[in-house]
Amino acid sequence: MRIVSYTNNSMKRLFQLRRLEAIAFISGFALMAFELVAARILAPYIGSSTYVWTSVIGVIIASLSIGYYVGGRIADTHQRLSDIAWLCLVAAIAVAMTAVFYHPVLSWASTNIADSRLQGVVASLLLFAPASFLIGIKAPYLAKLKVTSLDHTGRSVASLSALNSVGGIAGVFVAGFILFGYLGSKETLAVIVVLLIISSWLVASTHRTTIRIAVSLAVLAIVLLPAKTPGVIDIDTPTAHYQVREGYIESGRAVRALTSGPRSAQSGVYVDGGKELAFWYTRELAALVDATRARERILILGGGTFTLPEYLAKRHPASTIDVVEIDPALTNIAQTYFHYQPPANVNPIFNDARGYINAAKQAYDIILVDVYSDINVPFSLMTKEYGTSVAKLLKPQGVLAANVIAATTGPCRPLLDAIDAAYRTALPYAAYATFQPATAKDRRANMIVAYSRHAATPQGYETLVSTDGTPYTDNFMPAERLQHTCQEKSH
Repeated sequence: MRIVSYTNNSMKRLFQLRRLEAIAFISGFALMAFELVAARILAPYIGSSTYVWTSVIGVIIASLSIGYYVGGRIADTHQRLSDIAWLCLVAAIAVAMTAVFYHPVLSWASTNIADSRLQGVVASLLLFAPASFLIGIKAPYLAKLKVTSLDHTGRSVASLSALNSVGGIAGVFVAGFILFGYLGSKETLAVIVVLLIISSWLVASTHRTTIRIAVSLAVLAIVLLPAKTPGVIDIDTPTAHYQVREGYIESGRAVRALTSGPRSAQSGVYVDGGKELAFWYTRELAALVDATRARERILILGGGTFTLPEYLAKRHPASTIDVVEIDPALTNIAQTYFHYQPPANVNPIFNDARGYINAAKQAYDIILVDVYSDINVPFSLMTKEYGTSVAKLLKPQGVLAANVIAATTGPCRPLLDAIDAAYRTALPYAAYATFQPATAKDRRANMIVAYSRHAATPQGYETLVSTDGTPYTDNFMPAERLQHTCQEKSH
């Protein structure tokens, strides 16, 4: 009888340890998936710059650290599996609250806090700190329950840490490569909630079952409730979070627009179905193409919803238009919401713009650059190395035209200088047209800057005088600082 009893106790203890390891894995998975969702949730309201990622990562790590400390103190006085079950359930509640309240919290933060850096920190504290803190509490608690002998302390703690890290790796890849491709941000939060609830039942399946069933069902009901914003369609893809918004007015007509941030529309079409270009900068780029004699091969960096490529393809059917766009899902978005009908002479290339120009061999008569995410240009497309590479693709008499959001005077001028210097490395002549009236040239606005190897000023353009001829490099490009200064000080 003693042998049987000893065997049963050993098996029970082994099963308990395996459950602890499973919870460590799930916690790591949930935390890293939660961190990725956090950045995507912030993007439509605050943006997706490095400042946003800094806020999310900093707040989550700080919350985890406090959780580790509190969890260690609790673990020294308690050793109950039921505590882990409740921690998992309360963490699920915290994630569900994030899903419920992120829209009003972010709307408030973006409206009432002027500094975008502070917006990210405050929003992250309100939305992501509670769940991260609760997940952090579990780690030392699991370690205390896992250790059965001082002789195996290192091994026990290491196995939990390893499984937590493996879970985190799985969370990153599953969320980034799978969940965001098929589910929205809110639905991904629901997946995290389900995993945390499963953890709760995995560790203590018979503890206070009635109340835990009620709480689990209530949390699931909350997180699965549909939340819709009137006039807004949220779309998640593996590379970005977009919103399709109604309500923009251009030239007295309603426009449906695609946004990837709170401050700017990336593409737009008239709701009445008209095929005219809705935005000034697209019309200006199209006019520049019309005025250029040689246009056999055209390269467009940044496709958006393909409104400009489609317009140019129909206007110039003899031209071959290559469109480099990082997100292949935008083709379906364009067809579904933006009346896009792919022309035969448009060749979509789904690649990062910098990656494409580094490897491309084709020479182009015209290169159009519109690579904004919200109102920010990726730093890799603002450097000397980028300017040199893209100029190699331009024919000797060719023209490169870039959409730039900046200003010729005031706090946005350093940003313009940084973008301009990258192109001037190989294309010394520049002229610009701006949407801003002459009385407000210190305020940021869309500008079209045309570059070439020869002195030629398009009709209606002014010569852009360079004030700083030193380009930044891949090693040092303070894009976030320049863009933040322009954004905060130019109104």
